[in-house]
Parts: sequence; C-alpha cells; structure tokens
Amino acid sequence: MTSLPTVEHIQSLHFYGGPKAEHQLTLAQRPDNRLSIQVLYQLAIRHGVISPSGAREVLATLPTEEGAADARSLLQRVLDKGEFLAVRVQR
Repeated sequence: MTSLPTVEHIQSLHFYGGPKAEHQLTLAQRPDNRLSIQVLYQLAIRHGVISPSGAREVLATLPTEEGAADARSLLQRVLDKGEFLAVRVQR
C-alpha cells in the first residue's frame, strides 16, 4: 500500500450513490478508524469516486487490522452492489 494522506483535518466522510446520488453513509473519524479514513480518502483523491475496480484493488492490499474494518466493510459493499460512491469531506 502506498503512503497514506494525513487526515487530521477531516471530521467525517460522507458517501453518496445510487440512481439519485443519495446519501448512503457517514463515517466520522474516531481514534480507532483513522486507517479506514486514510484509505477511503486516498481512494477518493486518486479516482474521484469509490468504484468497484478501486475497491477490488484496495481490498487486495488492505491490512486486516481492526483500524481498517470500516474501510473493508464499505469497499466490500461497493463490490457486492457494483456501485460507485461519491465522497464529500467534512473538515
């Protein structure tokens, strides 16, 4: 996995998708999910969205440690549903 971006400035990530680009999920940053925030933020920066191909790529290299559980769950959902999620950062 490449070096991850700093996320101290992020309070939460908001994910939008589906046919009407509706709000799907908010992931607030907590001390125990910083790795998830970093991984999802990096994916959004690199690709502009969370896509099935991006999710597949990241899941292959994502550590199984507890701090990555939120990212792993969201990325698996993207793969299962074949959907794209737009990401909004709340600072």
